[in-house]
Amino acid sequence: MIFRADDSTAALKRKASIFILTVMALAGLLATVLHAFEPQPHLLSRIIPPASAIFCFGLLLYLLKVPQQLPLVIKLTLGWSCLIFLLPEYFFVIDAWIHPDRRLVDSFPPISSGLFLLISGIVVFLQPHRAIQLAIALWITIAAPVVIYFSFHLPELSTPRGIDLMITLLPSMAINFTLLLFYSQLQDAVVKLYLERLHFKEVAEKDGLTGIFNRRAGEKFLQTLLDQAEASIGIILCDVDHFKQVNDRYGHLVGDRVLQAIAHCCQTHLRKQDIFSRWGGEEFLVVVPGETATELLHLADRLRMVIANHPIPEVGHVTASFGVAVLQHQETLAQLFDRADQALYQAKRLGRDRVMLAPASQPVTSDRSLR
Repeated sequence: MIFRADDSTAALKRKASIFILTVMALAGLLATVLHAFEPQPHLLSRIIPPASAIFCFGLLLYLLKVPQQLPLVIKLTLGWSCLIFLLPEYFFVIDAWIHPDRRLVDSFPPISSGLFLLISGIVVFLQPHRAIQLAIALWITIAAPVVIYFSFHLPELSTPRGIDLMITLLPSMAINFTLLLFYSQLQDAVVKLYLERLHFKEVAEKDGLTGIFNRRAGEKFLQTLLDQAEASIGIILCDVDHFKQVNDRYGHLVGDRVLQAIAHCCQTHLRKQDIFSRWGGEEFLVVVPGETATELLHLADRLRMVIANHPIPEVGHVTASFGVAVLQHQETLAQLFDRADQALYQAKRLGRDRVMLAPASQPVTSDRSLR
């Protein structure tokens, strides 16, 4: 089947990832330039910004080249973000513990706002429950060393920077997590509604007996092909021969199994871009985009042989007749189907179990009693 639109959530995540990676790469580049003008930049300031710019720019190029690797890119981006937060934090906390003359409030990097962004990104890009667990673990990992340090260095805690850090890492983050939990539950509800929508859409488009598309869906897909101005569109109408006799002799349950078997046989011999639907009763429709009349005839004959050679329990072998038509210039759907229908009934008149191609001109009226 050809109508597989890109998942909207994945598309949004891909756009957001491209934007975030671009900003992170530019931020790393800007920080590299600014630190280059400092008289004595810290070793971490020399390493982390250029490494971040190179890493994020490489991920950006990789994502643009291989969009289907979005989950891997998201994991690598979040992992790198965690690393560039944790590495300087633990370095400066340990350094302040070892050297009492170096106060943490003076050396601690400004990562508080970045922590909010990082945790929000984790919740947005990952599955809700897993993201919340990871965000809590990251919060504890980042907040714990600072809180423990200030617990043993109360004079630093009483400074404006110390108070700001404690408020940011404890009550402010607690409020942030409350909002994130609400967002997680809201996202669960949205996903549930989306899955229900997909279920109802599938029920509306699928034939309950055979599991293939129903007539309504087949008509919709064919109209979409017409609107897209496909270079060539062909249809194959298939009608099971003497199906009324099967129902009369074996019963409707066996007749249903015959239709299911035929649908399964044909489905397995069609391409993904071919649209296969139950047109009504014992009649099936195949919409084939981008093929010539000769190729359509070969496909229809292959389906005919597959059906004829497939044994069905209680019934044995059944056959089917086929009518093939290629859309003509400025032809309507009604005219296309009428020509295919006429070709189908010509195949019936000529003895069934055969394929007939509809001529461009309108043939004589068919006799539906031949079914």
